[in-house]
Amino acid sequence: MVDLYLASTSPRRRELLITAGLRFELVTPGVEHVAGERGTPVELAAARARRKAHGAARPNGGAATVPVLGVDTVVDLDGRELGKAPDAVTARQMLAALAGRAHQVHTGHCLVWPDRGDGSPVAAEVVASSTVTCRQPTTAELDAYLASEAWRGKAGGYGIQDPEQEFLTLAAGAFDTVVGLHVAAVRQLLLGRRA
Repeated sequence: MVDLYLASTSPRRRELLITAGLRFELVTPGVEHVAGERGTPVELAAARARRKAHGAARPNGGAATVPVLGVDTVVDLDGRELGKAPDAVTARQMLAALAGRAHQVHTGHCLVWPDRGDGSPVAAEVVASSTVTCRQPTTAELDAYLASEAWRGKAGGYGIQDPEQEFLTLAAGAFDTVVGLHVAAVRQLLLGRRA
């Protein structure tokens, strides 16, 4: 028996759930990005988590009572999203924009149960936010981090948990929110349904 289906391709989210002792199976998430999508970084994190959860492909024969979790993380610099860097040049530009400043990280969570009894799904959502500071990295530090390729596939062009960097620090909020999934928020959503 599993606690939830995780609609995510992120290895970091899997690790966080495993460490938390939550039982899950992976499912293919719904569409993350929509052309022309607009909104604040908080709104974007919530909308993408919602789409991932509602559009997820449930496994054949999967338990009908098990909810699907969609999660999305957005790095917010002055109200502007810094997405995933497609290359090292873009990652360098993102990290240069963050250097010497504080920024926000918002992780949206959407938990969807398949049926409330009338055929329509039940969903619960929460967005967790944290503040991260980035000191000015030296050229050598930045070059080494970019060469490590640890930044690939991560919002804002970085992973706060990456041992290859020492210039990003959690200033407020939860560390796991910045990594990509706030375990306490997931537990809260699960308990809300059971209450």
